[in-house]
Amino acid sequence: MDDNVSLRPTPDTAMLGGSLIALLGYLVPWFKQSGSYDWSYSGWGYASLSNGGGWTLVTFAWLLLAFVASLWAGRSLAAAMTGVVGAVGAAFFALAVVAASFASIPEQTNTNYITEFPVNIGLPLLAGGLGLLFAGGCRAVAVSVVRVGRQSARPQPGDAV
Repeated sequence: MDDNVSLRPTPDTAMLGGSLIALLGYLVPWFKQSGSYDWSYSGWGYASLSNGGGWTLVTFAWLLLAFVASLWAGRSLAAAMTGVVGAVGAAFFALAVVAASFASIPEQTNTNYITEFPVNIGLPLLAGGLGLLFAGGCRAVAVSVVRVGRQSARPQPGDAV
């Protein structure tokens, strides 16, 4: 059986870890409007809304795509490329959700009011996880391309000498 096409999963650990860290960062609280505000903005907060939060669930789909692709990214170029696509899609939608969160906060008199938000661990985890996922995906693509190039350069039985 060809090494590049196998049903046996060979996970890329950077992509696998990055997708899980990004998911955790997306779910845990990002920030509050103020210290006295009860609700924290987070992907979990949007996903649990009974109305209006459904569009944010697309981020979960992109992270799921990246996670599943990472299981075969160590062996398959197509899976590695799919993982990169999942990382970019997750980053795009997560950025849209975070931007919508910042946009929903009314402007205050202080010109630098965002620095006064109580910030939690969610945004740094989300950024680090997406970065690790994307970097791992790029590495998996490069390793797969080199592996395929080496396999095609080997002499095959029946080649003229």
